[in-house]
Amino acid sequence: MTDRRLSRLEVPAARGQRFFTLTEIRAAGVTREQRRQHVEAERWRSIPNRGIVVDRGPLDPANAWRAALAEVACSARLGGVTALQAAGVGGLTDTAIHVWVTKSTRKGMPTTAPNVVLHESRRWGVDDATSVGIPRAKPGVAAVQAALWSRTVREASLMLVLPVQQRVVTADHLIEIFDRVHRHEFRTVLRQVLEDIRAGSHSMNELDFVNMCRAHGIPAPAQQVARHGPDGRIYLDCRWEGSGVTLEIQGAGHGQLLNTLDDDLRLLGLATDGDVALSVSVLTLRVDAARWFQRFGELLRVRGASVPTLRPAG
Repeated sequence: MTDRRLSRLEVPAARGQRFFTLTEIRAAGVTREQRRQHVEAERWRSIPNRGIVVDRGPLDPANAWRAALAEVACSARLGGVTALQAAGVGGLTDTAIHVWVTKSTRKGMPTTAPNVVLHESRRWGVDDATSVGIPRAKPGVAAVQAALWSRTVREASLMLVLPVQQRVVTADHLIEIFDRVHRHEFRTVLRQVLEDIRAGSHSMNELDFVNMCRAHGIPAPAQQVARHGPDGRIYLDCRWEGSGVTLEIQGAGHGQLLNTLDDDLRLLGLATDGDVALSVSVLTLRVDAARWFQRFGELLRVRGASVPTLRPAG
């Protein structure tokens, strides 16, 4: 970018901005003829109806996000998973670009931008978006959006856990935003997941767990069983005396959800002899109860308990 007339583009380009909208190009004083010359000389690359990339390489995420927003609508903002990625939340692998607009902004017309998922909603307004940087939902709003746009409860729960775990947003703030949601198929379970995250420790009461056991054909355990440990008396959350199985229910505040789920299930598969001591997270019981109880029933049968065979969970 050697033409002095293009100097207005040099500062943002030096900061990593490589995609510029047609409006930004015109505001910098670049004429249509100058733009055409740079494209024909293969110094720039045109993205039809959206803008210009001021080199020939592929777009990195930030510039791809800008290009997608320019194609969709002037009021478009990043939302959901993409807005969380823009806010610095790690551990998210979704490569689609999630864009949020108010209802009827596009009048029902689908976007032609590649890899873009368009979400139209009346639920979110101007106050739910950031005012600096790439236009996007604020982190708390983005987390709730990502949960509501998820395909499964398990995936939705991860969208709520990771931003809190990485201290991008607080559980209290997520609950405040989530309580604006009145209708959604995941609403009830996700509201309880948020309470579990906020508690950060044991937040499932004894009656909850006993009822879950009965619902899945598992005999009710003895609870708060006293034992003598190396440091004195301890109390076990649950024990199936005739099977030699004890279970501790862990809080939801510190482990990554997917790792916790996988660890809980793996431990059940390995625990087939000796006096078995297990732990399970509150989130596993909230989010993946059917699969966990199916595996747990297998363990109790190995240990001699009379437990009906449950249909394998998907």
